Amino acid sequence: MNLQIAVILIFFLALPSSGWALQITLPEVAYQGDLIVGKVEPSTPVFVDGKKHPVSDQGYFVIGVPQFQKTDFSVSAIKDEENVTKILRVLAYPWKIQRIDGLPERYVDPPPEALEQIGKDNQRVLEIRQERPHVVPFFLKGNFVSPVKGTITGDFGNQRILNGRPRNPHSGIDIAAPKGTPVYSPADGIVRLTAENMYLMGNILMIDHGLGVQSIFIHLDSVCVKEGESVEKGKMVARVGKTGRATGPHLHWGVSVGSTMVDPARLLNKAKPVL
Repeated sequence: MNLQIAVILIFFLALPSSGWALQITLPEVAYQGDLIVGKVEPSTPVFVDGKKHPVSDQGYFVIGVPQFQKTDFSVSAIKDEENVTKILRVLAYPWKIQRIDGLPERYVDPPPEALEQIGKDNQRVLEIRQERPHVVPFFLKGNFVSPVKGTITGDFGNQRILNGRPRNPHSGIDIAAPKGTPVYSPADGIVRLTAENMYLMGNILMIDHGLGVQSIFIHLDSVCVKEGESVEKGKMVARVGKTGRATGPHLHWGVSVGSTMVDPARLLNKAKPVL
């Protein structure tokens, strides 16, 4: 199967509200790093590998496929003593290697006093991702759009070699743009976190798009919105910077489903969904 034409983000026609057997609308396969949207009859509980997932009033739910997922997903729906299970087959993705040199050593091998701050920074982000998600699927009102105009210089999932030393895979995409370039919300949402001077991430912004789907923007020069504020797709929310661990001005854009990071690039340039 050609990875370039593989179905990555799938939106479904509304299912009849009555007179039908319990069913799950879901693709048969997904790649590591995909964000998959499924659908059931409204008010039907959904379980993925036994864990209950949030479902919107329209019956939509979201599955984030981890980068190193090696097993298939079992997706079950249970309602009125009926139950049905579908298997979502997970396929491997050919991840690349990216080498970045010239970083200050304090960002490649942080000193002990910095490790404590990095841990606290990461915990703040994780707590937001683990909060009870909005059930309104903002992203279903239209496609995601790129948050900034620029060139992608770092892909999701790349094995990072920093100053010649292996580090964790890249958790988002990097988009190069001049300092001060406007950053726009890629979909409707609610601002969940704004923070300054994180050791590696610099100034950041997190937006909740619904059903556990969130965007994080890193290395910002400035943020133009406040926590709790509702934002529409295309609204300016920040400006590109080079704060934290960055060799030059660019935007790091990450997308998560709960605590699972997925590939933001696969959410762009999709055909308009039919709702």
